[in-house]
Amino acid sequence: MTIVYPILGILVATLSSISRSSARRYLYASGIALLVAFFTFPFSEAIGYLSREAIYPTPAGLLPSWSLLGLIALAGLLALLPLSPKLQGLLGVDGGALVLVVGYAWLSRPVFLAKAVPLPGLTEAAIALLAGGLLFLALRNRNFWLAILLGLALAAASFSLLNGPVGHTYFPRLEGYYKLVKPLAPEETNKLINDYNQSLAKTNAIRKEIGLKPLQPIKGLADLEGGVPKDLAAKGVRLVRPSTLRYGTTAILFLAGLLLASGLFLLRKPELAEEGDLTSGLTAAAVFLILVPSFYATEFSLGKLVKGWPFFVNFLDRSWPPNLADPAHNIFPLQEVASQMALTVEIALVGTFLAMLFAIPSSFLAARNLTRGSAFTRAVFTLTRAFYNIDRGIDTLIMALIFVAAVGLGPFAGVLAMAIHSIADLGKLYSEAIENVERGPIEALEAVGASGTNVVRWAILPQVLPLFVAYTLYRFEINFRVSIVLGFVGAGGIGFFIQNAMASGQYDQMIIGIIAIVIVVNLIDFGSSWLRSKLV
Repeated sequence: MTIVYPILGILVATLSSISRSSARRYLYASGIALLVAFFTFPFSEAIGYLSREAIYPTPAGLLPSWSLLGLIALAGLLALLPLSPKLQGLLGVDGGALVLVVGYAWLSRPVFLAKAVPLPGLTEAAIALLAGGLLFLALRNRNFWLAILLGLALAAASFSLLNGPVGHTYFPRLEGYYKLVKPLAPEETNKLINDYNQSLAKTNAIRKEIGLKPLQPIKGLADLEGGVPKDLAAKGVRLVRPSTLRYGTTAILFLAGLLLASGLFLLRKPELAEEGDLTSGLTAAAVFLILVPSFYATEFSLGKLVKGWPFFVNFLDRSWPPNLADPAHNIFPLQEVASQMALTVEIALVGTFLAMLFAIPSSFLAARNLTRGSAFTRAVFTLTRAFYNIDRGIDTLIMALIFVAAVGLGPFAGVLAMAIHSIADLGKLYSEAIENVERGPIEALEAVGASGTNVVRWAILPQVLPLFVAYTLYRFEINFRVSIVLGFVGAGGIGFFIQNAMASGQYDQMIIGIIAIVIVVNLIDFGSSWLRSKLV
């Protein structure tokens, strides 16, 4: 099945060629991504005595075991050479084919024993350089040399912190995180096999006492069940399994197919190149390099979805038809849903109203055009914006959990959480509207000596009030959806009803709440959209 990954890369390049998109862009993207993946993406598996002792070395980490893996990095470098389109295409074809040959050759290699040798400070240095580089990119347009100085200072400070006792106390996995995998000599491997076979009698006696089946003598490392012996694992020895796929393996095979196909199209049609290909290729590579580990970290798997499909079908069978009422058992779900839905709307309404009351006055303090007159008002502006940023950074659900602990279960906790979080969202929108007002009316009133309150009343409010109302309605829509989720943490409303129905297995009642949510969400959306169209 590994052939699927390069085929997908070829398919992407083919589709882009059909749409007359630049083939050189994908050549650059695959080259950049290959270089980064070579140093950072796990390419194989090396297991120890316990599953938690497994390490997943990168192609760069496996170089001591098989130096031909360095051809992957070479292919990436060749793809970035600033040559003529035809020559670039030829190098892309050769590089893609080379990576495929090396990748499949590695996957066909037998298991072997190796020692994991940590490289102290390497991971810490990479993180420090990344932090310094990001700061440089953020400041380079303001003052280039100052950006370099601050970037280097941040990188040095970050490395000193991360690579010292403080960093290793709070981030213990950083210490020696990056490892080189050096194979053991053949005589050491043979000695291990002999020692393993000689110790089987004692091991099997212990396994028999605890009810486990006996282990058989091994002829080679491929016969070794589980991991390496405990004493060897403690010395850093690992059993490397080249045939084990990691996300780095699949990514590199995909990139090889993309490199080969984009190089072929560029070789045949040199006009498939545009200015700015390197920049767009860098962007595409960055997206790819972020998405691939993200898919792996979230355990994305269509196979799991297919496997879980029967449960979904069973869920629908148990949910339909809805149980609108059961007078025999004094159960009236439809009535309960109507009551809880009304409560949900009320939570959103009160939370939004309270947020609006605090957001309107604070938004004037957060408007840059109204607070640049003195050092004091600029300080107030900075503090207000800082409050907005901090408040927006704390999710409503987290606030609801805190307030449920403080004031108990019920809608009041939901109202408080929603109101406090919405102050920042509304305040930021209001302040941006104030910053974009026309200066003419303000200057006219100031010229005749009008007070600050009169300027706000007659020059600013008439311009921003329709936007304030529109933003408030939009926030109410969001808060209604949020209030549904808040019910799951005990803040009341329709979410609380759905949670209880699911917990008790009453799916035919729970489905009524879901249907009600769909109906009310659409009614609120249509109603608020109509109002906003009349106001703005």
